[in-house]
Amino acid sequence: MTLPPFLRAALAPLRLMMRDRLAVAGLCVLSLIIAMALFAPLLSPHDPRHINEVEDGSVLVQTPEGWVLGESLGAVALNDAAHFGADIGAQSLIVGREGTIWARESGHWARLDGGTVADLNAVDFSPEGTALIAGADGLILLRDGDKWTEIKAENADLRGAAWLSAGDALIVGDNEDIWRLDAETALITRINSPVGRGFSLRSVALDADGTALIVGERGLAIRFDPQSGSTALERLGSSRDLNHIHITTGGTALVTGERGTLLRRAAADAAWVTDPAPDTRALRAGYIDDTGTAIAVGRNGIIMEWDGAEWLLSPTESERHLRALLVVGEDRLALGSDRFVTRLAPPSREHWFGTDHLGRDLFSQNMHGSQIALLVGFLGAALVVLIGTNVGLVAGYFRGRTETILMRTVDIMYGIPFEPFALILVLLFQPSLMIVILAVSLLTWRTVARLIRSQVLTLRERPFVKAARVAGASDLRIMYLHIFPNVLPLVFLELAIIVGVSIIAEATLSFLGLGPPQSISWGGILHDARLSGAWRTAWWWNLPPGILIMTTVLSVFFISRSLEVVANPRLRARE
Repeated sequence: MTLPPFLRAALAPLRLMMRDRLAVAGLCVLSLIIAMALFAPLLSPHDPRHINEVEDGSVLVQTPEGWVLGESLGAVALNDAAHFGADIGAQSLIVGREGTIWARESGHWARLDGGTVADLNAVDFSPEGTALIAGADGLILLRDGDKWTEIKAENADLRGAAWLSAGDALIVGDNEDIWRLDAETALITRINSPVGRGFSLRSVALDADGTALIVGERGLAIRFDPQSGSTALERLGSSRDLNHIHITTGGTALVTGERGTLLRRAAADAAWVTDPAPDTRALRAGYIDDTGTAIAVGRNGIIMEWDGAEWLLSPTESERHLRALLVVGEDRLALGSDRFVTRLAPPSREHWFGTDHLGRDLFSQNMHGSQIALLVGFLGAALVVLIGTNVGLVAGYFRGRTETILMRTVDIMYGIPFEPFALILVLLFQPSLMIVILAVSLLTWRTVARLIRSQVLTLRERPFVKAARVAGASDLRIMYLHIFPNVLPLVFLELAIIVGVSIIAEATLSFLGLGPPQSISWGGILHDARLSGAWRTAWWWNLPPGILIMTTVLSVFFISRSLEVVANPRLRARE
């Protein structure tokens, strides 16, 4: 099959490119990047603007260097922990969401099956070692050895539990639910609250005098007397939500709550004192011993320790939310975690390029960043070539005063630096994609204009141009129908070169913060990394966009290198 002459002429540059291996490689790479830009929404596993969160059974272990992240206990949050015994036979239980129960003996973890998928919120050991677990949907579990007994409290969401004696326990929950449990008969009895306004009761602990102290929302504190079965309000000195209470056998006590609330009692007969906290984030759990050593943990990995005079923030390597403390001898464990933002996470199966300082997926951002790079690259290059080609045609064809004015304008444009010019445009107009394209095109056309002009100066004296002029052809017809097709190879060459220049220019402007604020680009990703201060350590943040910019520009360069053969007859002769 014979191709038409114009089609053979159009395919000639492609045939020459196919002879150049680097051009073929560049064409393949550029095609992949174009496909990546076109199908970015399908290739991205996450929304590039979405802040990713994850839930985890996190364990932070206290070391001389601070609190370090230990082995994870599954993919759901841990809510409470309790310990029983010493040396031989000592064991710890940790409970969490979706029926999670972990046993810890001699430093080793083992998953237990409690026969439920309900969220478990509280755990406590009786003096004889019977474990009491309370959770959502009114679930109460008793564990004696390997035997599990399930009890239901109707229409209750249980938050805290504490043993009053070997066979007597108190369980509290939302809507001011207070339940008394007889472990021997597995019967529960509702206790009337002295308030009756439906407040959430969060935690309960046995006091040194044998009574129980319950804490909850809006600073609510209720004293329960097991002997008389009565309840009474008690003032602790705070109106903020109280989340946890811990009382030692000697009466030393610590209450933690919202906005860094710390209420401490030095002895059973001492008054409650409100301690100033070094941080105002919510505290979810606390521990104190008879010597006064105390620890409080809460949201975003906050851990505070009492040094005898004031509370100090402890260094941690995680911002995971902490909900419980487990102290066994010299071992101190902080447990969590609710859903937390995966900030600056290194590459993983979930996030191939890791995450940034806000928890956004960097792989998805790099996929979408290709759209801005190619859009500015090709659209900016098209405008540059359009402006430069027309200026060069007019200046080279008409000569005289027209050429002088246009070429002096080009000289002036050469004297304007690119970054300050773009900055002025951004200050005069709001930052947008169009401003970036204008900043690229309004300066870069100067080189194209000079090259096209020099080519037109030689073509205008050719016999075919003189013949067209003698035949009565207009100046526009001669420029665009006779001269322009002869400079078209040079136009294509400049177009390929300017694509790479435009991509670098856009990345530079975005890196300087002059790019479109709502758009995701490779330069913008590098800008965010620089502003966050993590660019020196988070290599997964800097490396991918840098490699993509370099690869795209190199592929365009290899293609433009092969097009020189089309534009330069001497190179074609060598071929």
